[in-house]
Amino acid sequence: MSVTRRQFNTGLAATAVAGGIIGAGGQAHAARSLIYGNAGNIKSASNQFAIKWLNLVTERTGGDLKFDVKAGTIGGGKDVLDGTALGTVDIYNGAYTGLREFDVFYAPYFARDSNHAQKIANGLLYDKLNAAVGKRYPSIRYLTVARAGPWKLFTNKKLDSFADLKGMKIRAPRIEGVIAGLEQVGAKPTVIPFNELYGALQQGVVDGMATLGNLMISQKFYEVVKYIYANDWGIGLDKQMIHIPTWDALGAKNQKILVDTFNELEPNDFFRATVDAEAENYKKWEGFNGAGTVVTLDATAAQKLLAPAIAKLADDIFGKGTYDKIAAQ
Repeated sequence: MSVTRRQFNTGLAATAVAGGIIGAGGQAHAARSLIYGNAGNIKSASNQFAIKWLNLVTERTGGDLKFDVKAGTIGGGKDVLDGTALGTVDIYNGAYTGLREFDVFYAPYFARDSNHAQKIANGLLYDKLNAAVGKRYPSIRYLTVARAGPWKLFTNKKLDSFADLKGMKIRAPRIEGVIAGLEQVGAKPTVIPFNELYGALQQGVVDGMATLGNLMISQKFYEVVKYIYANDWGIGLDKQMIHIPTWDALGAKNQKILVDTFNELEPNDFFRATVDAEAENYKKWEGFNGAGTVVTLDATAAQKLLAPAIAKLADDIFGKGTYDKIAAQ
């Protein structure tokens, strides 16, 4: 089951009340630019997609909806999401939610691939995810996910196997699935906000990191870490969240434009674009760091080690038998 248009519409349209966008007759009126927030820089795949999506929404609404993309300028993911809860940000896009229900998606081998992860998030587990958001953030509505591609591991010392991670300090976000996966293979996860990550690597605070693979070039991580591992290490999903008063104020017409435009563009302009860019990014990485700095490891032993822990985590969060249902999707 995929997320219905009605479900998605009940989320994304929020963009009007906060700025006084809807008049008494239900027509949208320009009042201010709605703030879209993301922790990555303006060149990241997420923000380049956001610019295309939101510019098209502005065009299709005849200028009724306008947006101000805040990219890496208002803090890390937690800061941006907290701002959305307060109403200082209208639309949140990012990995962080502070919720176990979303964090488990970042656990290595929880989902087979990005398509599988999206199917789970927008189908099997949608109601539970939406309920979790509403309980934790009463002023925020969960809309949907965009497929941001797989997460990767990066290290300054070359690994010959995942067993070599034992004892290494690896940066993790404040996401339980990432932390659990690193702990299970013996690494020492060190929580560092994304906006502080480059500096931490540059100063040698950590030996490596786990983060979204498609950021390898746009964030210039090749300057501060040497090796990237081509193996998927969890699946990146960009959560789309919106401030409920903002959503409630958008008229039905502009709600539909906002949502339909997202659904129209996400498959090719975001997900396919990130998939197609991976091979080129690997070439660029080796151009900066030298041949052999993109490494593929045998993941067989790591998968066997991780599978029971990830299954237990999924069942603890969503109820007994959930992991088997996920595997059957």
